[in-house]
Amino acid sequence: MNIDFLKAFAAVAKTGSLTQAAEELFITQPALSQQIKQLENYFSIQLLERSNRGTSLTEAGKLLYDYSTKIADLFDELESKMDSLRASVEGSLTIGATSVVGGYAVPCSIFIFKEKYPETNLKLKVGNQAQVINDLKDEIIDVAVIEGDQVSGPFAIEEIATDDMTVIVPNKKPWNGKKYLLPEDFVKQPLIMREHGSGTRQVVENCLRSAGIDISSLNIVMEFSSVDSIKAAVEAGHGISIMSRLALKKELHNKTLKAVDIKGIPLKQKIYLAYKTEKAQSTVARAFIKFLRLPSRGFC
Repeated sequence: MNIDFLKAFAAVAKTGSLTQAAEELFITQPALSQQIKQLENYFSIQLLERSNRGTSLTEAGKLLYDYSTKIADLFDELESKMDSLRASVEGSLTIGATSVVGGYAVPCSIFIFKEKYPETNLKLKVGNQAQVINDLKDEIIDVAVIEGDQVSGPFAIEEIATDDMTVIVPNKKPWNGKKYLLPEDFVKQPLIMREHGSGTRQVVENCLRSAGIDISSLNIVMEFSSVDSIKAAVEAGHGISIMSRLALKKELHNKTLKAVDIKGIPLKQKIYLAYKTEKAQSTVARAFIKFLRLPSRGFC
């Protein structure tokens, strides 16, 4: 029995919505549905009734909700007491991260973690997805935070968040007042892309391909390995791009760039935590992995 499954079920029962519960837990709805399904398989009984109005609890679901909240509270109390008995977290950890999460999200998580565990020494190494995965294989890094569509390798891999992506354009004519692009107009635009080997590029190509857009029809005019270089090129009017909103907070706030949608094409990418189980046994590694699983991880 996985305690996280019970916590997930409690969130669904409390909100009455798989969608809302998934958002609160920072996981996808299919992943949440799978956890509920595993609970139903474990107990061999239906726990939820689904309808157009949302979800409701069966009698078995009501019983499980009552117990799951008690079990979760007891588990949290146990962990808290164990933490107080355990020696203080100290030691070194090298974290690898892909460009977007490494440049715009993980640094804040490291800062928050260091405030909680000041005796730790954390280093961050940023690269594209292929580089980070190779570093994890070669044990150059201990833990990896990777954005992309799919991550594979001889690691423990967990999805910890979902990131929205958007088309970015210069905040000037002819884009004033534009809120979206039609797919047939998007393919005509000069497009600035991340380099091959980038998780973001993989996601962008897969999203467009799933929407029926031929990747060879894209008008790619530049490729950069630097997120900041892409933003500068778009701001200067050399083309448009697709980028994670995590990397755009400052520019969208200052209105130096503008976000638009491609009509009918959702753009999202997943963020994964990956580590070799044998390399994640140190006190600091266990503490950091546990911290990244929490909604309070503090991505910038």
